[in-house]
Amino acid sequence: MSAGLLSLVDPVVGHGCAAAVAAILLMGAWQKLADNGVFRATVELYGLLPAGLVGLFAAAYPVAEVLAAGALLGWADSPALLLPLGVLSVATLGVAINVLRGRTDLECGCGGDSHPRLSWALVARNGLLLGAVLLAGAAEDARALVWIDYLSVAALTLALLGLYAAANQLLANQPHLIQSGSHS
Repeated sequence: MSAGLLSLVDPVVGHGCAAAVAAILLMGAWQKLADNGVFRATVELYGLLPAGLVGLFAAAYPVAEVLAAGALLGWADSPALLLPLGVLSVATLGVAINVLRGRTDLECGCGGDSHPRLSWALVARNGLLLGAVLLAGAAEDARALVWIDYLSVAALTLALLGLYAAANQLLANQPHLIQSGSHS
């Protein structure tokens, strides 16, 4: 991003976005690693990889999520942000391809207690996560944080995680309403 755009994003926003997305990635990775067989089956159901690569992807993707979370929390420079952008982009692309194929009966495999089905709303949710990663990178060279900023970062992180959980619950509870736009 250019220096002019960097000055528009306060570091509190950047750090809050980084922490929230890192937490989301870590929670997803934990769920996938805890029951890798279910994640492997989900990857297979997506139908995007040759059978020989499904197991490798199912083992490597959660590790990439952990590394992406570390990049967001530890090294907030632009090259390090390529990993979280890549991890989220791969997931979003997999969902989008299957929605285009009409395969909206699959669960996302995101991890967590809710189990959203594939939809354009899920693609949009992931797009917001990608935007949050970009905000995290945009604030990297801005002003230094002071003590009160850390409280603001914590509050923003919790608020973003709450919004994410609420969005996931809505996606899980109303998949047909969200996918079709029906109000019945």
